[in-house]
Amino acid sequence: MGYIRAFLSDPRATLMVILLALPGRMLAISMHEAAHAYVADRCGDPTARNMGRLTLNPLKHIDILGFLMLYLVGFGWAKPVPVNPRNFKGDYRKCDLKVSLAGITMNLILFLAGAIVLYGVMGFALSGLPEVSEASFLLTYPDERAFITVADGARAVFIDQGDHYVYWHLDDLLSYAPYCGEFVQMLWGNMPYYLFEMLSYFVQINIVLAIFNLIPIPPLDGYHVLNDLVLHRNLYSSARAAQIGTVVMLVLLFSGALSSALSFVVDGAFSILGSGAGAILGALGVL
Repeated sequence: MGYIRAFLSDPRATLMVILLALPGRMLAISMHEAAHAYVADRCGDPTARNMGRLTLNPLKHIDILGFLMLYLVGFGWAKPVPVNPRNFKGDYRKCDLKVSLAGITMNLILFLAGAIVLYGVMGFALSGLPEVSEASFLLTYPDERAFITVADGARAVFIDQGDHYVYWHLDDLLSYAPYCGEFVQMLWGNMPYYLFEMLSYFVQINIVLAIFNLIPIPPLDGYHVLNDLVLHRNLYSSARAAQIGTVVMLVLLFSGALSSALSFVVDGAFSILGSGAGAILGALGVL
């Protein structure tokens, strides 16, 4: 319940986070569900289209409780897209697999697209900074407010705050770029910072939704994928299986295991992207 504690301690800052994260989260959820509806329609089932779910309008997809859970615990859910497998044309299990993977695939595409923009912004910010030798920095006060030099044996970005310097190692800036809004704020000011934070939340929620929905527990998409590829049971789990799955997810949630696992995978994804971005920016001569 991090948002509740944060709101009680700092209501203004927490409200700002909620507002900045809102557009990206609504878009991520809407496109996830619209992707399910689109692929189901292409597979011959018009149920979702007939119910107005083949749209990016978030009001058609958002479940109020599920959306609130995004802020209370870090992930949530939307209204399930109605699918009638009797309408599928061709192999119904292959169609179910396509529909199940559609939302996850959409979130991964949005994650990668957002990450490319985010790392592009970071590369642009770094490309405009001059290099200052470590010796010069230690002996003289550089004329530039922001620059790159060596600190603790590694290249780092320094920003003059008047009475002191703030610095980030380049490897950390790239590996943890989505969490480095403070760097953008110190370099460019508040408005670019707000836009960067909106982009960051968009990137984060898409990778979280993709990973979360891959969990092979009914009624999540991951269960459909496991069932279609391995188990070959009925396409849709029974009400009892769905209830058991819900209990399992609640146990994972309140034990902290789910949040820890999601954080581990997300941080690993950003670390890999950061390494790749560093290699590309280096090859382009930016760094």
